Amino acid sequence: MKLSPSIFKQKTTIAIAVATTFCVSVKADENEIKLTWKDSLRLETADGKNKLRVGGRIHWDNAFSSDDDYTSDGDTFRRARLYVSGQIQERYDFKMQYEFANGDAAFKDVNFGIKGLPVIGNLRVGQFKEPFSLEEHASSNDIPVIERANLNSLVPSRSAGLMIYNNYADQRITGAVGLFRGNDDKWGNYEGDGYAATARLTGLPMKKEDGSQLIHLGVAYSHRDDEIATYKFSSDHSMAPSTKHKISNVNDTSLIGLEAALMLGSFTLKSEWAEADIDAVAGGALDGYYVQASYILTGETRSYDSSAGAFRGVSPSSKFLDNGGLGAWEATLRLSNLDYTDLTNGDEVDSFTVGIVWYLNKNFRALFNYTNADLENGEDGDVFATRFQMAF
Repeated sequence: MKLSPSIFKQKTTIAIAVATTFCVSVKADENEIKLTWKDSLRLETADGKNKLRVGGRIHWDNAFSSDDDYTSDGDTFRRARLYVSGQIQERYDFKMQYEFANGDAAFKDVNFGIKGLPVIGNLRVGQFKEPFSLEEHASSNDIPVIERANLNSLVPSRSAGLMIYNNYADQRITGAVGLFRGNDDKWGNYEGDGYAATARLTGLPMKKEDGSQLIHLGVAYSHRDDEIATYKFSSDHSMAPSTKHKISNVNDTSLIGLEAALMLGSFTLKSEWAEADIDAVAGGALDGYYVQASYILTGETRSYDSSAGAFRGVSPSSKFLDNGGLGAWEATLRLSNLDYTDLTNGDEVDSFTVGIVWYLNKNFRALFNYTNADLENGEDGDVFATRFQMAF
């Protein structure tokens, strides 16, 4: 029986609520459950072996454009999500995340895994992000600009599959490799019934003990094999020009990405380059890059997850209106390029973005961005955008 979107959404929400209530009220025979709040709702057995976390996010965006042909003014709930994640008996983990922003419930992350396996390290199966791109692996709750760089249109996102991953040399090196099915939902840019192999390797050639200074380097590769695949290339969010392409009858696609970052206290400089070589009659080589610098004006340092090779968020040293606190403030500059001139009616776009982020506390922040984009065909546009965000 196929459920309608509204019924599915209701059942999903009810299921999450029931599961949460059950976990709060039940006591195991030997382990009493502790309920705490640490930026999200967390439950844990006394022995620390079983954990549950319940959270979500709301991103409300507004855009004001200088040219309606470039992008339209308006507002949208960019994201509205709920998730449950945790670990069971210390060795097994899982995550279930659902998106409600479009009025329908849709899977985002639905996966589980085993940690500490001999030789291979850790295993994850289900739907999750493929190991590719520094920026893609940063949460949308944490990135210092409203939208990721244009190059993000090329890289893989969430797919169903399995992945082995681990870290080495005291978490200074991370490695991940996975095998995925052709993506058939809206979260990726590749649709088909074939397979994809994706791998990523990162390293920290320099890292200060307290994590306030580091150099990050990384490389990723993905090969997608399918004779009837479709490659969707689009950038239709509020902070990028409306460029939509659909390449049919793709034989295979190869992607390579290089990434580098330098963090010195409150200052972070990072850059990525990626190329997608699409083997199809209407295909070609697409590539892009970005260079982004950000500085936290109030002196905090952005966190970095050494086990995943990815940047995380900013934790304000003072909370807004807490003993006169003003929260944390971060300024960002980014130059972004995307070249898709190989495609029919293709183009090249250069975008410049300047932004300010106000972190009221760990759960609330506001973003203000101005972007100017120039296309090779002579068109250009300016967009001022805002985001008001709650995440827990």
